[in-house]
Amino acid sequence: MRDLSELTALVDTTISLCTHDDIPAEAEALKLLDLLRQHPTVDGATAAAHFGLNCASVEFEELKDRLKVKLLDAVTSLEHPGLEAHRRDREFSYVWKVIAVGKQLRKRVGSGVLLPYLEDAYRRAEEFEFVEAAYLCAVMLRRQYTNRYYDAEKYQYYRERSTYYRRVVRDYQDIVTAINDVFYLRNAQAPTQEIRKLAEESLARHTHCVADYNITMISYLVFLLEVNLYLVEDEYAEVIRVSTAALQYLEARPQSLPTMYQVFEANLAVAYAQLNDYRNGIIFAQRMLSKTNIGEHNYFKVYELMLILALRAGKFQRAYEIYHSIDKEALESNMASYYRETFRIIEAYLFLLVKMGQVKPAIGDTTFCRFRIKRCLNSFEHAPQEKGHRNVHLLIIQLVDDIVQRRHLQSALSIEAVGKYVQRYLRGKGYERIRYFLRALAQLSEQGFHRAAVERHTGKYIRAIARYPLEESKLEYYMELIPYDLLWKLLVEELGYKRIKLRRQKA
Repeated sequence: MRDLSELTALVDTTISLCTHDDIPAEAEALKLLDLLRQHPTVDGATAAAHFGLNCASVEFEELKDRLKVKLLDAVTSLEHPGLEAHRRDREFSYVWKVIAVGKQLRKRVGSGVLLPYLEDAYRRAEEFEFVEAAYLCAVMLRRQYTNRYYDAEKYQYYRERSTYYRRVVRDYQDIVTAINDVFYLRNAQAPTQEIRKLAEESLARHTHCVADYNITMISYLVFLLEVNLYLVEDEYAEVIRVSTAALQYLEARPQSLPTMYQVFEANLAVAYAQLNDYRNGIIFAQRMLSKTNIGEHNYFKVYELMLILALRAGKFQRAYEIYHSIDKEALESNMASYYRETFRIIEAYLFLLVKMGQVKPAIGDTTFCRFRIKRCLNSFEHAPQEKGHRNVHLLIIQLVDDIVQRRHLQSALSIEAVGKYVQRYLRGKGYERIRYFLRALAQLSEQGFHRAAVERHTGKYIRAIARYPLEESKLEYYMELIPYDLLWKLLVEELGYKRIKLRRQKA
């Protein structure tokens, strides 16, 4: 059913399938098409039940096959794009269909039916910067005007354009290959120097393409390659420079696609968060928010960025205000469960900050009145399976809640659990801040939660954290929502000057 839904989405609602209404089998195919248009995510069992069939029956398989053939025929039908919505997609489809027909007719010596359509397709391909299509159209037109329909002027023109686009296509294919190689090596966790060398060599070969061709897609790929060069070694200041230049270029190009902007905007968001640049990060996020519709994926990503920047900068009241400016209905209904869990973690931290007196709730705000950490932690579906940042947060949230609620024995058990987790999963380079933070935490139970004793025995660990500034951390910014040294200061303020004796139950 997923394949049928995908094909259905490609067929415009104004297009009628080539069917005979008096044939029952074809009428059933039309009914299935109507069902898919109304319910794109319908499963096989539900669709079969709609026709009184079993989803595993031969009759239902034949029905799906009939509709698939009809949809393929409709998808490949040739028509002028017109001025409707999604024009670029329609132009792309039209041009490539003309090329396909042209390849079929090229063996017919006397055929001239396609010449005006090929010229039209070439014009559209050049206008919309479909470089591969423009090259093929120019080659076919050059072939036609060299002998069959001899025209010296047109032959010279299309000969020159085919030569130009052959060079463009080769550079385009080379840079796509280079970017794929870089992505592959990064995903395969190859040595940093190997990835950087490949990216540098590829960038040196293709930097000229931006000025020489000034074609949006190719320039976009050059900028993308340069961004990945700096991402390899976490050079976020350079990522910001290149991404900003890329966005300025795209804004001046009429053929820029939304996905092109999103790539560089996402990298800017990561870079500002990694550098802990609250001021510039918030300015960028607000600019993004002004052009983003409520409920879109980028809407939530912008708010996520603003919340993280505020928490990492210690601006807790501002984080609370940002959180309350989100459209809660859209948050609950439009957001995928995986990303929703990131917001649950932020909500848990805000609740703890309220409990510690670091955030003053607005008058009449009941958001956190019935909030329970235990209930929140039990609601996670994806995070507990991750051996990374989000699972660490769940352990730390539980620990902070135990300390705030004065559950000292449970706090000791939570400290032990977090320590074991870090020793098992976070032993690599770059985790120094969290390791020193946990060494400091271990002293809470060791010193009986006595504030003076804890401060005396943990000073060296807190000074060690300061030797690894958050702005220079190579870990993902999700690993540390509230800086560990700041979180430690808040926890110490929750301690008293009375030593707590822990009594563990005997086995």
